[in-house]
Amino acid sequence: MRNTLRWKNITLALCLVLTLAVLGGCKGGGDLEPTGLGGDTSTGGSTGGFETTTGEGLPNLDIGSILFDPANPGGLQIVYFDYNSFSLRSDAMAVLSRNADLLKQNSGVPVQIAGHCDERGTSEYNFALGEKRALTVREHLMRLGVSGDRLVTISYGEESPADFGHNEAAWSKNRRCQFAQSRAL
Repeated sequence: MRNTLRWKNITLALCLVLTLAVLGGCKGGGDLEPTGLGGDTSTGGSTGGFETTTGEGLPNLDIGSILFDPANPGGLQIVYFDYNSFSLRSDAMAVLSRNADLLKQNSGVPVQIAGHCDERGTSEYNFALGEKRALTVREHLMRLGVSGDRLVTISYGEESPADFGHNEAAWSKNRRCQFAQSRAL
């Protein structure tokens, strides 16, 4: 009985140590170099998506996990389009205004704007429409004060749907421009 209790306590202690190591951002290789939220990498390299701390003990997060996750309500949000259109809707303009503010606060981060379409239309048509959507978003962000030097565009046409359904509910999710951290600049 006493040995069983001892082994349970040892196992519990090991689990606690491992949990603390994982939650503490422990990473192999010993290269926990912080990166700034503003995209300044002068103090170190990429953290590979791990959280590090600043000299003051404050968390220093990877910018990609903050800005470029569409599920993050504090990050860059997706812009949606009407069928067969690359004109910005009023809701898209509001999203872009907020996105422009975030991008101006993080001026060192290069951004890729990816244009997408639903499955209707030919591949060639959809690639062209996706490109027009991405360019429209880029031009609007530039009008809002984001430097065009850090904005690159790409079209995926219908090749990368957000929803694989074959109805208007799915298609409306696929007519979009999405943002990613660019490696091209």
